[in-house]
Amino acid sequence: MKISPKRILYLDEIRSLAIILVVLGHIIRMYSKDFTTWLIGSGIFSLTRIGVPLFFTVSGALLLTRKHDIMQFLEKRFKRVVLPFAFWIFVYMLLGVLIWNCTFTGEYCLGIILGSHGLASPFWFIWSLIGIYLLIPMLSSFIREYGDFAFKYLIVITIVLSLFSTVGFFKIEQAKYEFRVIYNFFSVMGYFILGSYVHNYEFRWSKVKSFLFGVALFAIGITGHFIQIYYLGLGGTTLAPVDFFNIFVLAETVGLFIAFKYANVNMISSKIKPIKEQKLGELVLLFSSCSFGIYFSHYILTLYLFKFGFMHSWTRNFYNFPLSCVIIIGFCWALILAMSKIPILKVGSGVK
Repeated sequence: MKISPKRILYLDEIRSLAIILVVLGHIIRMYSKDFTTWLIGSGIFSLTRIGVPLFFTVSGALLLTRKHDIMQFLEKRFKRVVLPFAFWIFVYMLLGVLIWNCTFTGEYCLGIILGSHGLASPFWFIWSLIGIYLLIPMLSSFIREYGDFAFKYLIVITIVLSLFSTVGFFKIEQAKYEFRVIYNFFSVMGYFILGSYVHNYEFRWSKVKSFLFGVALFAIGITGHFIQIYYLGLGGTTLAPVDFFNIFVLAETVGLFIAFKYANVNMISSKIKPIKEQKLGELVLLFSSCSFGIYFSHYILTLYLFKFGFMHSWTRNFYNFPLSCVIIIGFCWALILAMSKIPILKVGSGVK
């Protein structure tokens, strides 16, 4: 796969990392059995939680500053998102009946479609994407008209709402009704806005200093994130999730995004070829192109392997965690690549 000179490879790198983190986040839950594994799992979980936000930042970087014809934009997004989604809804429904012995009722079908059924809980991400895509043409027009001011205005709102969310403001019953509309909007769109701004903004510092700033912001974010997970989960072995819109998750995500933007192999040695010119770059691009399909396929496979498959007893030994991640990611990647070559299954692969 030849990489186009116009290809922004670091966005593919972030997308590739994002899907790996999402998969790891779902698998690590299976291995939390006692205090030691819970503690290690909490540390890993504090990193994997940013997988979905990273997807949002990449989408924002690619879409928010463009001029969109609404109908063309929605048609393209429909083919890219809704058609694969419909394919996997059918797959999840079928496997739920055949393997999990679910009863094929209207309630069951609706639960799969909306992601409220346990088998299809990751589908919430797709509904979030669809909702944001409906608003992007209008938000894009606002940003292009007001430029830097629009970005700063929206980012300030995002950060303030994130801080409110972190301190529990939206758990107050009255605040939930008075501020929930704007909170729900920015909890996902905020990552689109931040991704677009970081992608298009150039720091006045050198690339090395910008990279180190991103690393520092990421370190602050993941430290605060882990501390919160630790205290939320005391007293049990279930990994305690922190809301995606938490200020530490926000800092962690943006910091990593900045670090990837300014990372350069020349920081290691001037003799190393840029990743774009290496085989590694082609692999990153190939893996990134399969990320959407991997997102859909990994969850049902994970549930199957740990409930009915050969990984059923693996959770007794935490050392099996890395191998189980490699197997599931590798299998899903191979599956999506194979599907992308078969006309009748290509729509479900999500590969362009």
